[in-house]
Amino acid sequence: MRKLKRIHASKELSFYSIEGKVLDIPFYESNVPAGFPSPAEDHLDLDLDLSSYLIQHPSATFCVRVEGDSMVGAGIQSGDVILIDRALTPNRGSIVLAILDGEFTVKKVDVIDDSLYLIPETPALQPMKVGEESTFQIWGVVTFVIHKV
Repeated sequence: MRKLKRIHASKELSFYSIEGKVLDIPFYESNVPAGFPSPAEDHLDLDLDLSSYLIQHPSATFCVRVEGDSMVGAGIQSGDVILIDRALTPNRGSIVLAILDGEFTVKKVDVIDDSLYLIPETPALQPMKVGEESTFQIWGVVTFVIHKV
């Protein structure tokens, strides 16, 4: 079983590495409707290795626990664990882990009028313009969000 090992904490984010083996769990090949009930099949088709399903670039992937509500519109809640892939190139609309003027933040990337913006997914906050004088770096692209239901 894999465990999350805390490797660093900042004011808003805690960084984790994944240790050990992710549990292979039974995977039903049939789709399950979210609307009306349907009879389930009586057999399992295969096992699902969460590690291979969630992680495309193992040496470039790490997890971060999010604190704050700026990305609730994107399904990222305070306390969620997000997987970050540093090997992916961010595109317009990607959700990224970035450092802006020394502070970590998780936001959507956009270009408006030839300027780079970090966009929160809540109406309570305004987009943040990344100015020429800003210290800015993208650490990676958010690939998955893990939270309890």
